[in-house]
Amino acid sequence: MSTTIAESVKLLDKVALIACGRRAGKTASCAACARKAPALLNIAATGALDALAAAICGSHSSACQDCHTKAETIIDETVEVPCVA
Repeated sequence: MSTTIAESVKLLDKVALIACGRRAGKTASCAACARKAPALLNIAATGALDALAAAICGSHSSACQDCHTKAETIIDETVEVPCVA
């Protein structure tokens, strides 16, 4: 696996874990969050916090505070990381 692909996979895993609920001892996301990770990363790249929070929450209109916090974390931790997702 090339370095760029490995870095992309690592970034997608990180996004999925944040969306799933990162906490001590948890090393992987659920399958549903892993499937959503590429779309979440694409939304994060635009900086659209409310849209990202809604996508994490699964809501079409608004998101809970927990998902807003997750969205902020994803944007803060991935905004400057290049990805080939």
